Amino acid sequence: MDDRIKKNLLDLEYNKYLQYLNTAVIILFTYFIGVVITLVTGQFDYNNKDQLFLGAFLSVGVMSTTVILMLRFKIHLKNITEEMKKLNL
Repeated sequence: MDDRIKKNLLDLEYNKYLQYLNTAVIILFTYFIGVVITLVTGQFDYNNKDQLFLGAFLSVGVMSTTVILMLRFKIHLKNITEEMKKLNL
């Protein structure tokens, strides 16, 4: 395959993973803002242990999943840039 074609394909893949990374950052930020609003407005009952456990469980699940995905996308971006440097253009 021609190096220019390969570079264009790598550019498209890079943009795809960059968009995924940006979306993951927006999701994490939006979730964090929602949790802060919930805490500030008092919609969360600290005395109810079931509600506290469910909230903590969901928060850990959403945040850990998003952070893991962000790290995977970042690794893909790094690999793509290294592949681009190997091309002879």
